Amino acid sequence: MKILMICTTSASVKGFRYGLIKKMQSLGHTIQVIAFDQIYKDDIERMGVEFYCIPQSNRSINPFKFFALKHYYIKIINKIKPDLVFTFMLKPNIIGTLSAKKVGVNRIFAMVEGLGDVFIYNSIKWRFIRWVVCRMYKKSMRSVDKIFFLNNDDKTEFINKCIATHSQCVHINGIGVDLERFAYRTLRKYNTFLMVARMLRTKGVIEYCKAARIVKQKYPEAVFNYLGAEGDLKIADIQEFISDGSINYLGTTDDVRPFLEDCSVFILPSYYGEGLPMSIMEAEAVGRAIITTNNVGCRDTVIDGYNGFLVEKQNVEDLVNKIEAFLIDHNLLHQFGNNSHLLAARRFDQSIINEKICSLI
Repeated sequence: MKILMICTTSASVKGFRYGLIKKMQSLGHTIQVIAFDQIYKDDIERMGVEFYCIPQSNRSINPFKFFALKHYYIKIINKIKPDLVFTFMLKPNIIGTLSAKKVGVNRIFAMVEGLGDVFIYNSIKWRFIRWVVCRMYKKSMRSVDKIFFLNNDDKTEFINKCIATHSQCVHINGIGVDLERFAYRTLRKYNTFLMVARMLRTKGVIEYCKAARIVKQKYPEAVFNYLGAEGDLKIADIQEFISDGSINYLGTTDDVRPFLEDCSVFILPSYYGEGLPMSIMEAEAVGRAIITTNNVGCRDTVIDGYNGFLVEKQNVEDLVNKIEAFLIDHNLLHQFGNNSHLLAARRFDQSIINEKICSLI
């Protein structure tokens, strides 16, 4: 079968679709991919995938670019003539599915990996955009056989807004983590905390920095590391916390594993509408305790008091208290870390998740 994946960035194909693509190829299917950039074109083609690029910004909400995107999608789909189209993220899920239906593709699937900015912000502008997007989603999802959701909150949202039917919706536990690549590692340190996320305000970067500053006043031996590329926040925005030693900014990396192995607790204080955070699943597979927010997507990765703690979003005091709990009782690090690894193996094994997806499509 010829399968066309319509994605956003080439980085997402390389980082998040690799396991699924390999599974599909092992079943004898051929894979083509469309993305908005070609940064990782060579890497993707080395996977045995035919690659197409439509240059466009993933975050642009320009309506004229939406219509142009549909034209390009139709042109490429007509050329490829796929047996099945699988879309990921908002623009491909709306414009990609409509384009596939227009061309006459009979088997169409979509994956919702978090609802994103459209469903978070509540200004007049964003409420109008949300109204438009919901109408477009309703139209596009009529053509879709199955919609895969990474968490139950997003699935419920789609059903309540009548965007999709119960029979269309399938809940999977994220895109999964490679348990061989992210193998269990014993603790080496007991006072090192790590956050890995793009430098976005909604990821809770500032809350992490503020909590680190407070904790280090009482526990100066505590170490707070942060990995992440600049986003709507820049290095200048967190420079005061770097300068006074509250956090260590470690830049970016192509391989997070050494940093996960070096930490004792992984922290993601996001108040963004996450799908299911890959960073948390990877930390759990390695065997690390977790602190994250009681927020969409994040709460699906942690059993509170079993493998980590859930904190209220944007609540620095709550975050500080949970961090201090690990500094007071090192036994929690072993207990929660072991439980994290067990939870990852039970819920987030990529091979099991990809098997489920392939069986349904």
